[in-house]
Amino acid sequence: MRTERLVLSFSPESIRKPVTYLLVSNYKLRLNILRAKVKPGEEGRLLLEISGDEERIREGLDYLASMGVRMEPVERFFTVNHARCVGTKECFKVCPTNAIILEPSPDKKVDILPEECILCEKCVDVCPQQVFNFSF
Repeated sequence: MRTERLVLSFSPESIRKPVTYLLVSNYKLRLNILRAKVKPGEEGRLLLEISGDEERIREGLDYLASMGVRMEPVERFFTVNHARCVGTKECFKVCPTNAIILEPSPDKKVDILPEECILCEKCVDVCPQQVFNFSF
């Protein structure tokens, strides 16, 4: 079984379609919605973890593309300004998924693991140096 984590962006028109239901029923995929931002008349976004066998995931992603759904990796939705970090470690303490790693290399005091990040932005709220920026 493979797991993939993507941000799906829906046009205002496609928000009303049962896209996630069809991924489950037609392609037998397991879905975990980690974050959602859906408002009528606006683009909608889901941070979605998709699990299933390789072929079914590929078919499901092809289906999403045919519906006009944009699919992008999680790391496209955050940046880390390593030069601003002074090492307060407050971000590390509030991260609910342990996605923030400390001192991953000599030139970085902090970084984010995209495979763990749920784009919650809690690190933004506590960082006095504004090291993190999110665009979900």
